Amino acid sequence: MNIQEFISHYKNHPVLFIGTGFSLRYLKNAYSWDGLLSKISLELTDNAEFYYDLKASCMLSGVCHFDRLATKLEKEFNQRLSKERDGKFKEINTVFYENMKKNIKLSRFKIYISSLFSQLKIREERQEEISDLIKARKNMGSVITTHYDGLIEKFFNFTPLIGNDILLSNPYGSVYKIHGCAQDPCNIIITHEDYAHFNNKYELIRSHLLSLFIHNPIVFIGYSISDQNIK
Repeated sequence: MNIQEFISHYKNHPVLFIGTGFSLRYLKNAYSWDGLLSKISLELTDNAEFYYDLKASCMLSGVCHFDRLATKLEKEFNQRLSKERDGKFKEINTVFYENMKKNIKLSRFKIYISSLFSQLKIREERQEEISDLIKARKNMGSVITTHYDGLIEKFFNFTPLIGNDILLSNPYGSVYKIHGCAQDPCNIIITHEDYAHFNNKYELIRSHLLSLFIHNPIVFIGYSISDQNIK
């Protein structure tokens, strides 16, 4: 049974809750949380062991808290780039200063994350699967996702919603990007502080999503059931 047959069996259009595993399957430039942070660290320092030291400092009972690791890496990334205007990350600095001229403060770290996801490099060997996914669109209500790339918008032609826009949404034909989008680095959620802010500020968003869960079947794709986002 392919995904089109599976989804078409539901009487109510299901909501797809899509995780990073989805992008890892269909994109060449997709990353797990660990993979993304390790890539940024290596690009920044040219030293793989620098990342391992950061990671070790964020481990508790054998589990790495990647949100805290991201906080430390963001601080290091932003500090280094501020001291080297025209180095390896010259374009990132340019975006930062162009926004500051407009009194818009962005994190260089998140600008760089946005740049990593700005292009979609599709895996050619998955084209048959992708065709089946696109055919299944008519049987989908909406999509919720925690990753930053624009893959879902490309596949399904759904309207991306970020932040408070989620509250004004149509429950059909929308992709709820609850951790932000590569097109808007200001709203990317990745650090410990980002998650704390999200939890404090977006109670209404969580309530809105829960109402979708109550009225529609939920299909999880690309997540481990033990994932903290699922919990």
